[in-house]
Amino acid sequence: MNSVFQIRRAVSRDAEAIAKLATAAAAEEGASALEVDRIKAHAFGSSPLFEAWVAQERRNSPLVAHAIITKSYDMRRACPSLVLCELYVAPEFRRSGLARKMMSAVAQRARDLGARELAITTGVENEVAQRFFAAIGAHPRQAAVFMMSADGIEWLAAEGL
Repeated sequence: MNSVFQIRRAVSRDAEAIAKLATAAAAEEGASALEVDRIKAHAFGSSPLFEAWVAQERRNSPLVAHAIITKSYDMRRACPSLVLCELYVAPEFRRSGLARKMMSAVAQRARDLGARELAITTGVENEVAQRFFAAIGAHPRQAAVFMMSADGIEWLAAEGL
């Protein structure tokens, strides 16, 4: 496959296509997917919570990949950082170099924002993704990550300050 892909920042009209890709990604990972309404509410508008970057073979053709990123801030370095939350390429476009091109676009975005770090999240059992990220120069970093469920948030918030 010798496709030249167009990679761009997603716009609100891409929400349904992103949701379809997210559903396919979730099925492979055994996770829950982003829903169209949440994508529209959280990725677009005046204060988006995440950015989606998408790829297609040509203008107006179906989306074949997406990268979901969030902005963060690195207190140690006093500069912005980015987190890649999801990278998904449709199976028929894998091994075409598209994932690497998507990561190049994400790296350009990180550079444009002044980020000094790009954190990448993937499942601990997703060895294919781990090999890919290592091949493009990312290094695993051990960290203690604590997650609080919605119930925990409600319980703690109810305590008041």
